Amino acid sequence: MGMAIALIVMGLLILLDRMGTGYGLREGWPWIVVGLGAGGIFQNRKSLAAWVTTIIGVLILGARYYSIHIKVPFMIKTYFLPILLIVIGLLWLWKFRKD
Repeated sequence: MGMAIALIVMGLLILLDRMGTGYGLREGWPWIVVGLGAGGIFQNRKSLAAWVTTIIGVLILGARYYSIHIKVPFMIKTYFLPILLIVIGLLWLWKFRKD
């Protein structure tokens, strides 16, 4: 379900970009993260990976568009996102392995 929502969101973002609205995949990629998380939540409300993915997507959107500024040291800023993505991926794999 999460992949379906993510594909729909990606298609809408590409469509908006091709229509010349100035808003597309480059600016709207956090919506895909939110879509993946929301789809996981619809599938299983107790999924930690889905909740973490959704919250991270919402925080990224908030930081980009709604002036949520979180001060973090440079080292954490540099390595946080890649490590977070790896952890989320591992959580998703662990979830599907249990099912």
